[in-house]
Amino acid sequence: MIPLFSLSELARSLFSLWAFALLIVCLFGIVRSFALKRYRFAVFALLPLLISYFIWQVLFDIHLLGDSAASLSKKLGSLPFGFLSLTLLVITPAAAINLAAVIRYGKRSITPDAVKFCLDKIPCGICCFSDDGRVLFSNVCMNRLCIAATGSILQNGNQFYGAVGESILTLDGHRWRFTRRELLLDGERLHELTASDITVEYAKTEALQKDKEALSRLKSELKEYNLNIDDTVRKQEILHAKVNIHDEMNRLMLSTVAAQNDDGKTMDQIFTLWEQNALLLCMEADHSNESKEITDIEKLAAALKIRLVWKNSLIDTLNEKERGLFFLCLKEAVANAAKHADAKQIEISAHKTEKEIRCAFTNDGKLPEGEIRFAGGLYNLSVLAKRQGATVFCEAKEKFTLYLCFPKGAENQPGG
Repeated sequence: MIPLFSLSELARSLFSLWAFALLIVCLFGIVRSFALKRYRFAVFALLPLLISYFIWQVLFDIHLLGDSAASLSKKLGSLPFGFLSLTLLVITPAAAINLAAVIRYGKRSITPDAVKFCLDKIPCGICCFSDDGRVLFSNVCMNRLCIAATGSILQNGNQFYGAVGESILTLDGHRWRFTRRELLLDGERLHELTASDITVEYAKTEALQKDKEALSRLKSELKEYNLNIDDTVRKQEILHAKVNIHDEMNRLMLSTVAAQNDDGKTMDQIFTLWEQNALLLCMEADHSNESKEITDIEKLAAALKIRLVWKNSLIDTLNEKERGLFFLCLKEAVANAAKHADAKQIEISAHKTEKEIRCAFTNDGKLPEGEIRFAGGLYNLSVLAKRQGATVFCEAKEKFTLYLCFPKGAENQPGG
């Protein structure tokens, strides 16, 4: 059989190319095995790698130096070329099978590359770094966010965390929430920083907050409307009564002018109608209901077994609206004293200064526990007081006292 040294340059070049290609395949298989941390594949590829490299080196030496080649190269070159072909035919399937096994394992198993590929595809950013800031892993999204937030690539986890913190930032036209947690891996403490895209959720939260504020305003308006219903109805009834009285007075005036003085019976009827209308007018006087209000409140207190003690009274210095608020506050004080304090007595007093008139309602019942918050009737009372420029507050020291303060001014004068 023809020795290898006697083959043509073209034949030796083909054998050399075959050995070199086999060398590249074996090197790729070894590198890929180390990347997948499957070292047994690298061991299997090591023998074909050494054989292919040795054959390629011998052929290269013969081609380059010819008769001046090393004695080992000459001895191998004198061997029949069939032996070289058989060797390459044996190691080529072995290298190919080993490479196919490496590629198959990489595609069908959970490998670091597979994890990296999946994490690069998710729409959130992930970064893992040690205590000294050394970045162990970061996906494409987190690298992009780092450039957008700091202007530089992600190199130090502590510096990046110091720039973004655990907050919500707007980057690349999206809202990102950054959160951090600590992990323990092989006895080493690591930090995981994640960035979640909350653009849609943030927009919905803002819309929900606006709707909530609108509902809150509507609720406040409805409360004020409910508080004003009674006053509106009362004013409407008074207006209708005044209109009726006005119409009746006009009719009486015309009847009086048209009546004959010598008709005694007719004149008696007219005078009777005048008297009835005068009584109706008297019922609309400003202080017509004051005594009734006090009487009703005292009846309520008696029913609840609470004694009202009037220390002093400045009701006459209040105008109509303020007197109504005073009686409303007194009713609420009586109701709360019976309901929450089991009180037996309420002292009603008023103090006048240059700036205000302060009305106090003090009960001898149990003091409330914890923080005092206005709700229900007290809340409605505070809203009405605020509309009139007055204030309502309470004080719980030795006894519980509810205060109603009116600013002193021209509007506080009687009949103001």
